[in-house]
Amino acid sequence: MGAFESGNEFLAGVIAKLPAELQAQAKDLFGKPEAKDAIILVGDGALARPDYSKAMNDLKTKETELTGKLDNLNTWYVENKAALEEYLVIKPEYDTLKATPPKPGDPPKPPADPRKLVEEVIGEQGREFVQLSAWLAGKAVEHLHQFGEPLNVMELTADPRLGRPITGQPGRVFSLPDAYTAKYGERVATKQKEVTEKAFNDEVEKRLVAERAKLAGQPFPLRGDPSPSVLDVLSTKDGPAAHTLDTAVAEYERLQGARGAST
Repeated sequence: MGAFESGNEFLAGVIAKLPAELQAQAKDLFGKPEAKDAIILVGDGALARPDYSKAMNDLKTKETELTGKLDNLNTWYVENKAALEEYLVIKPEYDTLKATPPKPGDPPKPPADPRKLVEEVIGEQGREFVQLSAWLAGKAVEHLHQFGEPLNVMELTADPRLGRPITGQPGRVFSLPDAYTAKYGERVATKQKEVTEKAFNDEVEKRLVAERAKLAGQPFPLRGDPSPSVLDVLSTKDGPAAHTLDTAVAEYERLQGARGAST
């Protein structure tokens, strides 16, 4: 079936949906020779419709498959998260052992005693647990003295970043001190700045008090600035002591002139 025939068939279905009074007009319109190209265009669309539907169905199927694979990957990661993190710790040791294989003739190593290995692991973890408990207790007391509030240690130990490698710092993992710094680092820096400034101001005040204490026994004020003082009058000269030879002669001539003018 060509595009023209397919177009006519598709339009027939469309016209059948129109009200009765409009169907005759539509048939007359599309029955004219001038409407042939429009009918062919409609026919092309009708012929392409199955291909479009098939493409959409294929796309939907692939989307479903990809979603399923993503869910499977997420499930796999959750189930194997501990093994992956353990691998990051074991891999450097494996590389070291691989780089230094046993030499020919070296006696084979005896198999490890499982009980001894378990005891070593428990002993090591026990020490780490004691160290962890001591750090948390000390940090809680320090935080209480510094900010006057209890430290939420459960929130720190629940940080999902704990034990994970830190980007840009090979061989280093996110620790409890890192978790504390991430949450309270800015407050700690501000508090330390306040303590430093207070200590400085207290020292300045202490020295000022000491200097004032030195002046407490003086019978008269000491001049330490250029402001006027009642003691300035002591430096003022009266009578003949207030003149030099030149000013005395000038004052004599002035008095003589005033005397002659009065007579």
